[in-house]
Amino acid sequence: MAVYKIKKFSEIDFVNIDVSRDEFILPDGKKYVFSEHTCDNCEAGGTVLETIKEPKRYVCVLCEHELAWRKFKNDFIEPTNDFFEFLLPSTWNQEVLQNWYENYKKDRIAQEKVREYILLRGKE
Repeated sequence: MAVYKIKKFSEIDFVNIDVSRDEFILPDGKKYVFSEHTCDNCEAGGTVLETIKEPKRYVCVLCEHELAWRKFKNDFIEPTNDFFEFLLPSTWNQEVLQNWYENYKKDRIAQEKVREYILLRGKE
């Protein structure tokens, strides 16, 4: 394990780090490690850092946003009335969040149609 003192996340040298063990310390003393979570805005794995100490704070080094868990009511996939949680930019207002979720629903419904077709038709 190596500890890197950085001024900003863009200084991380992805070629020479071990994402499973290395720590990053910002000038304010906060320590971050790479998270197992994915930024649902970027949909790219391996881009999220999280603080070591509670309360957890998240940041995506790809889209350069601080992230927060956002909860949406499931109103379209059975069983409905449960909730989905996504790690999205904390600065997004309610309108942007709602637009993102509507786009997510469209994409997810299309995926469900493909899934249903495969289950119905199999390997014809």
